[in-house]
Amino acid sequence: MALAPPRHFLFEITMVYIKKIVVVFVFFTLAFCALAQTQPYEGVPGWTSTKDRRMEWFKEARFGMFIHWGLYSAAEGYWKNKKYTQHYAEWIQNWAGVSSTEYAAVLKPKFTAAKFKPRYWAKLAKEAGMRYMVLTARHHEGFTLYNSKEPYAINNSITGGTNISPKGRDLYGETIAAFKDQGLKTGAYYSLLDWQHPDSYHTMGRSKSPGEVKPEHQVYKNYLYNQIRELSTNYGKMDVLWVDFSAKNNEGEAWGTKRILTDLIKWQPDVIINNRFWDGLENKNGDIGTPEKYIPSTGLPGMDWEVNHTINESYGYSAHDKNWKSYDKMMRLFLETVSKGGNFLLNIGPDREGSIPDTAVNILRQIGEWMKVNKEAIYGTTASPFQKMDWGFCTQKPGKLYLEVFDMPKDGQIKLPLSNRINSAYALKNRDAKLNVSNLDKAKAISLPNHFKGKLPMVIVLEITGKPEVSLQPGPTKNTNNIVLLANQAELRNEKGIKKGINDGGVNPSWIDINDYLTWDLKIQKPGKYKVLIQYRTKEPIEGTWGISLDKTNFEMRINEDTPGNKQKDVGVLTVSQNAIGMTSLTLEMKLISLKSDSMIELSNITLIPL
Repeated sequence: MALAPPRHFLFEITMVYIKKIVVVFVFFTLAFCALAQTQPYEGVPGWTSTKDRRMEWFKEARFGMFIHWGLYSAAEGYWKNKKYTQHYAEWIQNWAGVSSTEYAAVLKPKFTAAKFKPRYWAKLAKEAGMRYMVLTARHHEGFTLYNSKEPYAINNSITGGTNISPKGRDLYGETIAAFKDQGLKTGAYYSLLDWQHPDSYHTMGRSKSPGEVKPEHQVYKNYLYNQIRELSTNYGKMDVLWVDFSAKNNEGEAWGTKRILTDLIKWQPDVIINNRFWDGLENKNGDIGTPEKYIPSTGLPGMDWEVNHTINESYGYSAHDKNWKSYDKMMRLFLETVSKGGNFLLNIGPDREGSIPDTAVNILRQIGEWMKVNKEAIYGTTASPFQKMDWGFCTQKPGKLYLEVFDMPKDGQIKLPLSNRINSAYALKNRDAKLNVSNLDKAKAISLPNHFKGKLPMVIVLEITGKPEVSLQPGPTKNTNNIVLLANQAELRNEKGIKKGINDGGVNPSWIDINDYLTWDLKIQKPGKYKVLIQYRTKEPIEGTWGISLDKTNFEMRINEDTPGNKQKDVGVLTVSQNAIGMTSLTLEMKLISLKSDSMIELSNITLIPL
């Protein structure tokens, strides 16, 4: 008969098993929570099952109008006569660091809407070929273009009230009604941020110091819920709820999303929501992805999406923003988006009186002229079967390919890596004039009209048999997504300012002063992570450490080379925030931290590669 183990031994064994059970339980609990947090629509029923029906009109529309209009429009990109060159003029309160109390006192009297003509806006959108609109019901400052009945919106001690429509008016309601009269779908932009509400996550304009105020976030979540309910129930059918914006520390349930979505699908059974209740412009938790001022290189496979873009640089009105895009540039952005399967939401920014800048009006009218002839190549189309072509873009419908030709090939022919039989080829502007098609080895050559008279791009229609069968196609001739910073474009600086020392071959080897550093000013349109690749040359053994920084991220890189020659090195990853996209330019710095050799690397370039 075996002896029984001591009691303390049994106790230790029991505790080991209990600890293992606890660990396993915690692991599965965390895994379940992580899974639950990534469920589309927060797992709220009714959204996934109705998505195909709700998205039908959106996939057909392809082109819409974004309207940024609010109290920021009255600032016109200035504060106290100082020009703020950041290209998001609707962020003027943030750029200038103004309290909400002062901000409201200065701008409310200036926001008159004296020339506001919503029917004119709607007619302009219709003539441009747009099928829907999204209007800023409330932006980050917390002021409402519609008449909210929330007590804080009606009267508060910070700004006196958030409703900014003139007495007896409802600017949001009047605009929505005018666009509906033109047969366009309508949507509400609603910011989840609020720079004035005392219980919001991001209040920046309290009259008291932040230490004296303890926000009650549940109060703010109730405020969001009630305002979204007003927008959803007081203005008839809502086609889009376009919320903005989230971050890793504030997303999903931080806004009370489950409660909002549970009731929103009841109030508006056909509504579409974007994905900005959650972090990341390309997350798949909502109905549509929302790239902002950039076009994904391959579209967003597996989801519906929409690029929102501007005609100049800013969304809100800026009197000094004269960086208007040309008609050609605007059309290339438009067609590239649609050719990759996305919608194009093009912004206008009316001024404080409600007038749309003449340049924006002219661009929209030019687009409208093109759309009258070529709208068949836009509405209801899907993404191109081809990789990027040097001459332009392509969209398609069953049995038809639409070639949008911007740059005429010198030999007058479009060559497509297409195996299908082409039954007919013609320009949309002149359907009766058939074009010649020649068979090449695993390709087709389409002869273009000799004398095309019309607005570019010229659209060529190919009627084909079956689904497009694309032959092996080489990749794009240009990679436009990488950002290349040449050494001879940098400025070599120290504490006293700009210092010479850069030649055409790169950074002068005499850069060995630890107080010197390089800077490049650059503009990045897409937030996210960028891999940093440097190319340089060494003539002798080198050992040193350098620091690279951009936006709010930085890292150190160590180089230890024994052999001379041309080198390429993957040195790290930088992150560009969504907020940084609003800056006029960002500055990338490269600093010398330590040098243990007698000479420097000769830098050729730094390349930022979006991940």
